Amino acid sequence: MNNTLDRWIQRVTLVALLALTAALLTVGVALYASDSKAGTAGSTAQPHDILTETTR
Repeated sequence: MNNTLDRWIQRVTLVALLALTAALLTVGVALYASDSKAGTAGSTAQPHDILTETTR
């Protein structure tokens, strides 16, 4: 293959991987922030398990 084309493919792949990394980090931070805010409601009730609909 052409050397110039190989370099462009590498650059596009690198940019795509960096964009994916940034997106995953953003989603992770957003989920972590929403999870930490959920526990600061000020109530002393038992934590609620959303999967089994029970309290722990």
